[in-house]
Amino acid sequence: MKINKVKLHNFSSYEGTNEFDFEITYKEKNIVLIGGKNGAGKTSLFTAIKVALYGPLAYGYVGVNNHYISKIKDLINSKAFQQDVVESEVQITLQLKIEREIRNFVITRKWDYTNQKLTEEYTVARDGKLLNDQELSYFENYLRSIVPPDLFEFFLFDGEEVCNVFSTSAYNTYVKNAVFTLCGMDVFEIIRKFTRGYISKNNSSDDDTAYDVYETARQQVELLEEEKEQLEVVLDNLSVELEDIDVQLTELATAFKNAGGISQKEKKKLEEEFNQAEKVKTETLTNIKLFVEGLMPFYILRDFTEPIMSQLDFEEKEEIFYYVQSKLKRNTISEVLKGDVPEEKVDLLMEQLLSTFRPKGFKEDMEMMFDLSKEDIGRVNGIVSALEDFDTSAMIEIVNKRRAASERTAEINRILKNSMSEEDVNSYARKENEILKKKDELNSQLYETQHRLEELSRELQIQEQTRDKAMQSLKENAQNKHVYELSSGISAMMEQFLEEKAVSIRKSLEKSIVKKLKAIYRKNNLITHIEIGKNFDFNLYQDEEYSARELLTLYKNLGNAEFTNLIGTKGESKLIKLLDIDSINDLKNVTEVKIGQKPLLLYKKIELDRLSKGERQIFILALYWAIIEISGQNIPFVIDTPYARIDANHRREISEKFFPNISDQVIILSTDEEITEEYYKIVKPYVSKEYLLINDENENRTTITNNYFFEV
Repeated sequence: MKINKVKLHNFSSYEGTNEFDFEITYKEKNIVLIGGKNGAGKTSLFTAIKVALYGPLAYGYVGVNNHYISKIKDLINSKAFQQDVVESEVQITLQLKIEREIRNFVITRKWDYTNQKLTEEYTVARDGKLLNDQELSYFENYLRSIVPPDLFEFFLFDGEEVCNVFSTSAYNTYVKNAVFTLCGMDVFEIIRKFTRGYISKNNSSDDDTAYDVYETARQQVELLEEEKEQLEVVLDNLSVELEDIDVQLTELATAFKNAGGISQKEKKKLEEEFNQAEKVKTETLTNIKLFVEGLMPFYILRDFTEPIMSQLDFEEKEEIFYYVQSKLKRNTISEVLKGDVPEEKVDLLMEQLLSTFRPKGFKEDMEMMFDLSKEDIGRVNGIVSALEDFDTSAMIEIVNKRRAASERTAEINRILKNSMSEEDVNSYARKENEILKKKDELNSQLYETQHRLEELSRELQIQEQTRDKAMQSLKENAQNKHVYELSSGISAMMEQFLEEKAVSIRKSLEKSIVKKLKAIYRKNNLITHIEIGKNFDFNLYQDEEYSARELLTLYKNLGNAEFTNLIGTKGESKLIKLLDIDSINDLKNVTEVKIGQKPLLLYKKIELDRLSKGERQIFILALYWAIIEISGQNIPFVIDTPYARIDANHRREISEKFFPNISDQVIILSTDEEITEEYYKIVKPYVSKEYLLINDENENRTTITNNYFFEV
């Protein structure tokens, strides 16, 4: 598997569309180097690769859920939310070998944020063609078989985080799963567990017990079915009786109504309705009376309002004109103008001023038609405004409401007058109560019968399942003896194969780790021997010389088990051979004289958690290198913070020997304080592509350039 391209759109600090070309053209140039200072976006790229490959599984979720959506929302670039269309996307192009053919796959996870709701669109294209649901399921299973979700941290190596895994007691499970998966042993392990489970299930079967269970359940089923049939008959009879009761109630109600009967409830309702109608009649009558006595005469003459208002306006303007005419004098105008002004001009000006106030149609010696006072004019204006605001349809509605209310009160009076006597009503009520009491009793019986029938059905279902399961067990025991024998053979074969293969892998891994450590670690005597247990727990040893006294004192103080744990099983075998004894237990009879003065070269155990953080990371790098080498798998190796805890003395060895050889594709995410100019010169010959991530702190935006921090 190889990663050829990664595209990020509005993802984390990557605003807009950004692409990385990771394709390796030449095998000897296997490194893609990505530089960036802290916060530049290296970890975001690391996260994008994980999310693109696994989606929710990258965070341990089985499918898309609210927790996963919340994490993705936090990863969308903040500037994207300032756009009309909020979109984000990660896309990764993979090269996979399937059935001996190299195929190109493009995995796309696109997120759309509309109406404050985030949705994910997930697609996979093979050689340019989108996969259907069945093909997509096959692809996901295949991808997870190459790089399982619970092991992708193994391939996406974070120097800061991976050491934490090896600080726990569960590191051996992590390593075992990685080795079994990469070496293809996980399939055999599944077969072994399945066949072993089948054997265990069949060994626990007993034909006599199964037959007893079957016969008991069969008899119980027959009894329950008989009781069920009887209850169903009772249920049918009760239903018929209840239907008859409903008919009686309907007939009684019809007879009651035909006789003019009104129930107390209905009578009370009619009385309330009568009172309400009377109230409506009173209210509407008041409104109608106010209209008739007040506005109605004027409403009849409403067509005369316009000429009346026009005449009143004319008379008001005429009065103003007379007032101005009385106050305007020729001599006053002459004094205002000053100077020698001809009289005809004074007359002309005077006439011009008067014409301004003279109402249209004015004639001398006209008499006023109304000659109203200001107070009277106000009253007229009020009446005209009331006419204009008067709602005719509302008044019609009031009249209609009064008519309807009157008709309803008359109808209610008629109904109440023609209703039955109280004695007849009570007689009908007694009959109705008797029928209703009978109905309640039948309903109670019906409920109890239905409840028992439901219980019976559940009991019957359980007994039928027990009977059928026992019968199936009898059939399986009779028919699958050959399958049982075959499974026993396969299980034994898988057990032996896995045990032998696991021993072989552990031995190869022990040697390979030591070999890789020697290649990248300067201290030759840090770890010279490794023993890996059945559960892939690591026992690390370094060469150690022991004098006769030291050796015997250690054995005396520690005892057999602790002493063997200290020097290892290989040290134990070597010591038995050197001293020519049958077992380590014989060491209690060995003297210093027999051992001699010459020190014995054996081993001393080193606890993994006692290694320094730098030493532990070097050991982990060697372990990764060894696992990938013995598995023969061609997978990309992505490493973030490669020199997390490694001192300067060992960075050169890792740069020269580890990176160029661990995989055909190595993607390194580094700061300028890790792969410095010195180490950049070392890895440069192996670099196929290089990028520099630059973060604008003000904009919180990452830009990409095609170079590293330094140039060679």
